[in-house]
Amino acid sequence: MNEASGVYKFAGVGELAETVTQLLTLGLQYETELGRTPGRRSKSGLEKIEQLILQQARDYLAEVREGFVLSVRTAQVSQHGELQFLLDRVLVDWGALSSELGLATDEHAADAQEAAGHVEQMRQQLLAFGMAAIALGHLPKLAAEQVTFPYAYTDPPTYADIPTPTTPGAMLSRIDELEQMTWQLMCGDLQGLLNRRYGALRRTYGFFEVSAYLARREAERFGIKRRPAQIALL
Repeated sequence: MNEASGVYKFAGVGELAETVTQLLTLGLQYETELGRTPGRRSKSGLEKIEQLILQQARDYLAEVREGFVLSVRTAQVSQHGELQFLLDRVLVDWGALSSELGLATDEHAADAQEAAGHVEQMRQQLLAFGMAAIALGHLPKLAAEQVTFPYAYTDPPTYADIPTPTTPGAMLSRIDELEQMTWQLMCGDLQGLLNRRYGALRRTYGFFEVSAYLARREAERFGIKRRPAQIALL
């Protein structure tokens, strides 16, 4: 993956994260109330757009997971229980994973796959995971003026209570949670998630929020011009 494609990937993830954050902000502010009994969600013309955006978020998180799988090494795992967890989830059959992801098994196949762009695909997944890991590490440090989650229990609002994943097992658990919450958001029960899974919803919102913030902050360094907000209240 050349430098230009990496920059475009960075910019694309930043724009997606900002759009998801805006989508959740509008939904939480105008469709929910903390403690309210979930009701039937009214249909709107925006529903298909919301589904498209959230599906793009799921696709990105799938890349994050694959990048994690390609990055993790058993030497990084110090606890026996955590190693078993990882073996059960992602390290069971490297051969099957190699086949699924299109990795080469011999020198001639490697040459053919490189020509077909498979190596570049793997690098994109590693970039996706790297961006997500940086975002999760920065989340507890996000300044109060950047925190927009509507239902904060502290003044000023903060994500300082959300721990940074420090082990492969903790990182995989957070990736799992992000994927699960994005899927549940696609089901449309935002009020129910606010009531039943407040912590997971807040962590997911914060992940996309900090991802968008970091992308905005770094865009100028890469010479990327920011686009206007993609979602606005009419």
